[in-house]
Amino acid sequence: MPPPKRKPPTAMLYGEAARTTLLRGMEQMTRLLRPTLGPVARTVAVASLLNGQPEILDDGATIARRTIELSDPFESIGAMVIRHVAWRVHETVGDGATTAAVIATRLMAEAVRVIAAGASPVGVRRGVEEAMEVVRAELEAQARPIELPEEIARIVLGTVRDEKIAEMIGEIVEGVGEDGAVLVENAHGIETSYQYLEGIYWDEGWHSPSFLRENEATVRLIDPRILITDQQIERPDELLPVLDACARGGVRSLMVIAPEIKDEALSLLIVNRERGILESVAVKTPSHGDMRTGILEDIAASTGGRCFRREVGESIATATVADLGMARQAWARPRSFGILGGHGAREVIRSRIVAARAELATVKDNDWLRRRLQERIGKLSGSAVMIVVGAATEAARDELKLRIESAVTMARAAVRDGVVPGGGAAYLACAAPLERAVAGRRDDEALGWRILAAALSEPMRAICANAGLDGRAIVAQAAREVPDRAYDVWRGAWVDPWEAGLLDSATVLRTALDGGVSAATSALTSEVLIHRPGGQPAFSP
Repeated sequence: MPPPKRKPPTAMLYGEAARTTLLRGMEQMTRLLRPTLGPVARTVAVASLLNGQPEILDDGATIARRTIELSDPFESIGAMVIRHVAWRVHETVGDGATTAAVIATRLMAEAVRVIAAGASPVGVRRGVEEAMEVVRAELEAQARPIELPEEIARIVLGTVRDEKIAEMIGEIVEGVGEDGAVLVENAHGIETSYQYLEGIYWDEGWHSPSFLRENEATVRLIDPRILITDQQIERPDELLPVLDACARGGVRSLMVIAPEIKDEALSLLIVNRERGILESVAVKTPSHGDMRTGILEDIAASTGGRCFRREVGESIATATVADLGMARQAWARPRSFGILGGHGAREVIRSRIVAARAELATVKDNDWLRRRLQERIGKLSGSAVMIVVGAATEAARDELKLRIESAVTMARAAVRDGVVPGGGAAYLACAAPLERAVAGRRDDEALGWRILAAALSEPMRAICANAGLDGRAIVAQAAREVPDRAYDVWRGAWVDPWEAGLLDSATVLRTALDGGVSAATSALTSEVLIHRPGGQPAFSP
C-alpha cells in the first residue's frame, strides 16, 4: 500500500522580508492600474478566459477584478490587498479605484523605507492615522457645493468620456434629486437615451451576491411580487408556502424584503433562481425600530401589498399572492435596492404622505428624525429615471453601461457633498499643512505625517506621467510656485480649477484616500506572511 501523500508545508515570511515582499506585490498590481488614471489614460489588454478575445480596458477597478493572483504566492498577497481596496472603493462611490491604489502603494513604499531604517511600524501607523484627521478636515474645507446640470456634467465627463452623455447625466441627477433612483438598462439599438419612471429607492442591498448573474452588476426583476416583513426568516419552511402560492399563481419573480434571512432559507431562494423556477432576490430592510416599520409600511402602500409585522403576530407562512406587493420592476445592488412602477393605490400613498408630514410637524429638536421623515416623504412622492444604453457592439455597450453607472454614483455624491480641485491638486494642498505641523520633529509619529504627505502627491504625479509629462517636476513646481492652482494635462498649463471646471467629487477623493490609507497601514504593520499551498487567494471581493 503506497504511503499517503503529504500536503506541502505551509510557508512563512517574517519581519522586513514580509513587508518588502508585500510591497512588491502591491507595486505589481498598482502598475497594472496606474495607466488608467487621469483624463489622458492608457489602456491594459487582458486575455479572456472564455473566448480568447482580449479585453482592452481603461478602468482600474475592472482591471483589478480581472487579475486573480500573481505567480509568486507571497507577492500575490500584496496584490490582493490592492485588488480588494480598488474594487471596494469603486463599489462605494463609482470611481477612485486607481487613486486608492497609487496612494496605498506610495505610502507603503515610504513606510517600508523608514521602518527598515529603524522606525517602529506601530509608531509610523499612529502618525499616519493622526495626520489623516488633518487631511480629512482640509478636504472638507476645500469643498464647494454644485447644483447646476452643467457643473455635474463636468464632474462625470472624465468617466463617461462623451460630452452628450455627460450632459444627459447632469440633467438626470439634477432632476431626480437625492431621493430619486437612476437605473441603467440595455438598449436594442445604438442610441443612448433616458425616460422618467415612478419609483422608490433605499440604501440597503441584497442579502447575498449569489443572486447576481455572471457579468451583471445589478439584479433586476420584471413584474415582481414583493414579500414585505420586519421579521427574521430562519427556516426554509417559512418561505415554502409563499413560493408554492407563487408557483400556483403563475408568478415568475419575487423580491423578499426582510431584516435577516438565515442561510438555509436564503439557499432556497437562490436554488429556485438558478434552476429558472422563480427569479428572486432578497434585500435587507432599511433603518431600524419605528422608522423601519414606517418605511416597510410605505413600501407596502406603494406596491399594494401587506407588511407582515412581528408585534401583531403575523407570519409570512400565511401569506397568499394577494398579500404580496406588485411593481413594474425591482432591482438590487450590494448597497441599495429600488422598486419602480408600484401598483399601490394613490389614495393610500397620499394618506401615508399626509401622516408623515403630520409627524414631521411635531418634530422640533431631532435633526436625524426630521431628515428621515423628509426622506420618506420624498420617496413616496419621488421619481426615477431609466437610462437605456446603446452601442455598436455588445462589448462597447457593456463598457459604456458600467461607465454610466459609475458616473451616476459619482455625480450624486458630488451633489450631496460638493467638489474640490481636480487633477490631484486637492490632495497636494493637504500635504503642506502636514509638513508644517511636524517641522523639527524626528519621532516615529512625525515620520508617519511625512510619509502621508509624500503619498498625497502620487495621484498628480501619475496623472501627469500618463499624459507624457514629468510628474515629479510638476509636483515640485506646485509645492514651490503655484498655490491654489491645478495642472490641466490637456492644456499643459496651470489653471484656476474653479474657472476651468477641473474638479473632482469630494466624496470620491475622501473614499479613495480612506481606502488607500487603510490598506497601507494594515500592510505596514504586517510581521508575518503565511502561504497555504492550494488555498484560495486572499482578499478576493
